[in-house]
Amino acid sequence: MHRTGGLATAGVLLVAAGLLTGCTSEPAEPVPQAQPPAPPAACLLDGAELAATTGVTWIPDQSMATDTRCVYDPAGNPGPAGFLAVDVTSSTDDAASELDTIAQLCESGSRADVKAADGGFVCRFDGDGVYAALVQGGRVVTVASSAVPPGTTTARLAVAFTQQLTAIGRTS
Repeated sequence: MHRTGGLATAGVLLVAAGLLTGCTSEPAEPVPQAQPPAPPAACLLDGAELAATTGVTWIPDQSMATDTRCVYDPAGNPGPAGFLAVDVTSSTDDAASELDTIAQLCESGSRADVKAADGGFVCRFDGDGVYAALVQGGRVVTVASSAVPPGTTTARLAVAFTQQLTAIGRTS
């Protein structure tokens, strides 16, 4: 029995020695940090530029964002203070006809063309709302305001939408 106890002790010591030899005094390599996930494709507005032009800070609602729709809420004004919605859909082969069809939402005489990508426009709709569309290759990007939130105007939203569509049109 004495012999078995000694073998068990020797076995434990060998396992412990084996574990210790695997340890080194050098620090382990740092684990690379995962990159944050890319924003959904429809969250393509330049927030800093949009804020500079409108005077309102817009924040994408990541909980509802997808590759085809993104909603931007005005910071500090949640709820009925107005929001921006961006939708991305597939385009047909005839951009001009497609834009004319989409522009039927515009109030008469308010459509202003945007010279970017395959064409686009900005207009007013539903009272003081602003609506915009751009055809870029195989997609249609629309941007709409549900209402004009405090801190900006319809005119400033129209200018911001024009700038945003022009920038998006350059990335094709």
